[in-house]
Amino acid sequence: MTNSPTTPGPIHPVSPIAAFLSYLVPGLGQIYQGRYGKGVLFLACVYVLFFYGNALGSGKVQVEGKLYTVSGAVYLPDVYVPKLPPGEVGMVPPPAPPRQPFALDRIGTNLYNRLQFVGQFWVGIAAWPAIYQYALHGGDPVTPDPKLGLYMREPSEESINAVQTTGSKAMDLGWVFTVIAGVLNIMIIYDALAGPAVPRAFAVSVERKQEKLVEMQAETPAEIEPTPTTKEN
Repeated sequence: MTNSPTTPGPIHPVSPIAAFLSYLVPGLGQIYQGRYGKGVLFLACVYVLFFYGNALGSGKVQVEGKLYTVSGAVYLPDVYVPKLPPGEVGMVPPPAPPRQPFALDRIGTNLYNRLQFVGQFWVGIAAWPAIYQYALHGGDPVTPDPKLGLYMREPSEESINAVQTTGSKAMDLGWVFTVIAGVLNIMIIYDALAGPAVPRAFAVSVERKQEKLVEMQAETPAEIEPTPTTKEN
């Protein structure tokens, strides 16, 4: 049965493995599919945007003999203030700050206060150090991690203010670049999942040629092999 040019349907088989690989490393799914040029191009574009943006969001300044450091534009803050159940005996925590306007849990509150990370997350493995720092050192902007130091660690408010006012003026531009890289990788993941975009008319033309070739092969008579003859005694 020949499809019409308006017949809907997928052109390429869905590939969840390739999509997951492109999430881990941009373009890796395309390389897995054999589209090497496109995969390398995607990898270069996304990583240049991401790491350059993260570098723009970093800075060090010294104010009145004190060093303030911001490691980059990619991090997840920990500003959640838990509430004690009613009637709980003990020290009552301070009231929830304005940064917690909704009754969200810890992760929801922290993502609400750093929506940029929702976009940065889709870069894949390159953004995982921020998750590692958040899980192990959330709320501690000072103590270096034995493996990563302060890389992708939430900076203190004092450090952010000091770097923005005295040092670098490009911190906000840095997170914009990293978010664009993450959103761009979402499209790359979809490209790996669904395959390259091909105009439907072209796809139907290819399908018709393939069907016609199959019909021609079916109409071609098969070669009849001669039956072996037996010798009379």
